[in-house]
Amino acid sequence: MNKIAQEVRHHQAVVKLAIRKGKSFAAKIYGVSQSSVKRWSKRYDGTWQSLQEGSHRPHSHPKQHTAAEEELNQQGIKEKYFRYGWKGAYMAAQEKGYSRSYSGFLYAAKRMGLYGGKEKGKPLRKHERRYPDLTVPEEKVRIDVKEVPYCCLKGVAKQAGKRFYQWTAIDECTRFRFVYGYEEHIPGNSVKFLKMLIKVFPFKIQTVQTDNGTEFTYKYISEEKECPFDRVLAELGIKHKLIPPRTPWHNGKIERSHRNDQRYFYDWEKFSDIKALNQKLAEHLNWSNNKPMRTLGGRSPLRLLQEKLAAA
Repeated sequence: MNKIAQEVRHHQAVVKLAIRKGKSFAAKIYGVSQSSVKRWSKRYDGTWQSLQEGSHRPHSHPKQHTAAEEELNQQGIKEKYFRYGWKGAYMAAQEKGYSRSYSGFLYAAKRMGLYGGKEKGKPLRKHERRYPDLTVPEEKVRIDVKEVPYCCLKGVAKQAGKRFYQWTAIDECTRFRFVYGYEEHIPGNSVKFLKMLIKVFPFKIQTVQTDNGTEFTYKYISEEKECPFDRVLAELGIKHKLIPPRTPWHNGKIERSHRNDQRYFYDWEKFSDIKALNQKLAEHLNWSNNKPMRTLGGRSPLRLLQEKLAAA
């Protein structure tokens, strides 16, 4: 018998004695207040279940969600949850004027029957980071290339058998990104992307980290010929750091960003030409740079970048 059932049985014994000997006598014998004996006797119908306490939860709260806030909650979930998950739904509600916290958003969704339970968290790291996080935005920028999935092509692009490629740059410190699409996987496009990147990023880049692809370096295919990307970096005074061959985990942050691009963008969009790809990529880039991230303490990459630049 659990603790609650034991208490209810105890109350039943008090009530039975009160019926036989009187309420004041029962209160004196069992050491409880007479008002409690009267309350229990009034509820008692011959079964111990009738003496169980009901919920003490209040019916209202001065800070509870208003009907308008609940409507914003529902709209955000309806519009963005299926594609962007709970954080995407929360951001959509914020854009419409929702001002509660993320935990408050989830609590309201749970109360309305729209939230299934606590999100599954990442397992705890068993060891410390091998490399410490950088604290200055300009220290290192990682660049990599992702091939656009062929299933995302349509119309003329698909009929012609074209291939599109997404160049991605991510700042090591703030996770602030820049992306752009090209039709050819060549060093010349890496140079074009670098020049665009220098104009977009509001700081002077000190180091660029890439893999060993021929769009970035000729280190493993020629000792005499210099890659155009290497040459431009040297002219700009930017260091070029290459990760060891066949070790994509050294570019973990950019690989993770590519997985997010696949989940939130390429699984949903189709493109007929490179112009359409870059137009939609610009919208997705704006969303990803303004998306709050747990690893950044709930701040977005853009917000953290602004804080770092203001403190510099």
